[in-house]
Amino acid sequence: MDIYSPFNHLQSPIWIFDFDHKQIIWANDKALPLWESTSHEELLSRDLSKDMSAAVEATLEEYRETFKQNKTIKTWWHLDPRKVGKNLLCNFSGITLPDGRIAMLVEVIGDESSLRCELAFSDCANLALLFDEHGDLVSANNVFTKNYGNDLHNLASFVGDSDIAEQWIDNAIINQDLKHSRLCWTGQSHIWFNIEAKWLADKSQLLLQIVNITKEKENLQRERYNAEHDFLTGLMNRRGISSALKASHHFSLPYNLLFLDLDSFKLVNDTYGHAVGDKLLRAVAIRLLDTVKCRGLVARFGGDEFIIQIEERNTPNLELLTREIITALNRPFYIKNIGEISIGCSIGTAQYPKDADTFETLITQADMAMHCAKKHGRNCSYHFQPHLAETLYRKNALRHHLSQALEIKDFQLYYQPIIDLSTMMLKGFEALIRWYDDSLGHVSPAEFIPLAEETGQIVPIGSWVLRKACEQLAEWNQKYDTKLIMSINLSRAQLKLSLVEELVLIIEEYNIDPSQIALEITESAMLQEFSEAKPCLDAIAALGFELYLDDFGTGYSSLSQLQNLPISTVKLDQSFVQNEQDSGKAIVEATKAICNKLNLKVVAEGIETKQQLDYIQSCNFNYCQGYYFNKPLSVQDLENGILSSLLKHSDSIESETN
Repeated sequence: MDIYSPFNHLQSPIWIFDFDHKQIIWANDKALPLWESTSHEELLSRDLSKDMSAAVEATLEEYRETFKQNKTIKTWWHLDPRKVGKNLLCNFSGITLPDGRIAMLVEVIGDESSLRCELAFSDCANLALLFDEHGDLVSANNVFTKNYGNDLHNLASFVGDSDIAEQWIDNAIINQDLKHSRLCWTGQSHIWFNIEAKWLADKSQLLLQIVNITKEKENLQRERYNAEHDFLTGLMNRRGISSALKASHHFSLPYNLLFLDLDSFKLVNDTYGHAVGDKLLRAVAIRLLDTVKCRGLVARFGGDEFIIQIEERNTPNLELLTREIITALNRPFYIKNIGEISIGCSIGTAQYPKDADTFETLITQADMAMHCAKKHGRNCSYHFQPHLAETLYRKNALRHHLSQALEIKDFQLYYQPIIDLSTMMLKGFEALIRWYDDSLGHVSPAEFIPLAEETGQIVPIGSWVLRKACEQLAEWNQKYDTKLIMSINLSRAQLKLSLVEELVLIIEEYNIDPSQIALEITESAMLQEFSEAKPCLDAIAALGFELYLDDFGTGYSSLSQLQNLPISTVKLDQSFVQNEQDSGKAIVEATKAICNKLNLKVVAEGIETKQQLDYIQSCNFNYCQGYYFNKPLSVQDLENGILSSLLKHSDSIESETN
């Protein structure tokens, strides 16, 4: 069969079919996998007549007659070797055998999938190239040829590096895959392309597709920018500054972090509306950028909070920079149709890596320092100190345990006697909450009450105090056949009309006269919630409850406000009672005089000495309380003899404390 050896060099599968014996008598190497055969001997030994239908035999006879006329046939043919169906486009022609008979020479042009690929390749809107298994360029589609010619060198020019182009092809041949994005020069502009290489089904050719992904890249960059920038001010947002800080940590670059919060911004929003507030935030952003300049990054962290990151080498004097920022924001802002608006700012600072080794911790520390600046009078800066972390840890622990304290019944009420100075008899008690936690120990109300107000837990805690104190009062009413006053503190969060309904239910449940209940509200709480609190307080007073104004003298209430509130009694803060200087006495006497004019009774708090008691009595105060008589006591301690003594006579009051 050496006469057919030239066919071996052709890339297409080729075989010769003997019409008379229904056998393949020769095939090149490319034909073997097509026939699912492992060797020439095996393929040539097959008897194809076994599975040949009459229709196929008739078609083959027609082909033989056509070949006798020196004609060729190009058509699709279905093969089913080893039950593997294949649709092939073939060239059929006649060939004369050595014995003079005519046989059929079959050349496969392509199978269904490869032809579909070729058609797609030719009509593809993307740049496309075909390479053989050796990495040599076979063909380029119309789009590539039109723009760059049919030459691998042009691909190298296109990607900007001949080594990279060859490396792509080599990697695809070795790894059977390639996917890569690259910024390329088209001769007119830089464009992003996605370059992907895949082998065709028969593994004979490698298809390289180059897709323009510039729009996708631009959209991705736009999305990333929007995700990391604040739409209102154009500054980086929380996510953006976090990414920038993360990069600084990656390169271990020391820097200072400033956490800035605007002072009185809520007042601007409440007064002029959020649209004006937004304009002010944009103006603040511009002024911050103008002040910081190229020394660092400015970001809006959220609300009226901003973060500034400045490398240490750019801020030899951090205090000077914070003063610059505070001074800049102190200048009035002009808002169109509104006029000038003045605000300030409080700044907390922390330093990497001195204060923290992660940017998350550093932000927390700068935030803590900022809150300290606010406590120090606002419009100033404060640098993070280690003790602030301990304070935060304590606060978080308190917050966690406070959320469970009501449920696990950790709270307890203590009661401090209130003395009627006209008779020196017991008037009643002030109910004071106490908290003991197994892990935290005794926690001062001065520590957990503000936290409860901050977290909103003060409302359920306040409701528990109301109910518990009234329950105890009802018990004492029956046990001692007396009508004491129970003074109960209210928080400003409770001063809603729903409190009225709650009080009605409680006094009905425990059968208590509302005149036995004195509800205390601090002067500062009354001032902050005056418009909202007044309807509630009016309704409470109308039901017969007593209303006390607590810590009088520590706020800024006016006489007109005192006149407009349905209060019956004022409690003078202990700081004035214990101030024995002339200035302190002047305030005490003036307060009593004012209250006399307004027909208000007065309670003196914090009586600790006989001298203070004598002075208060000389000023004709109505009631008093303090450690001179008794510290706040539990129910058990009160009932172990002290309560009975207090109810009998004033002589017992002083003797119990001495």
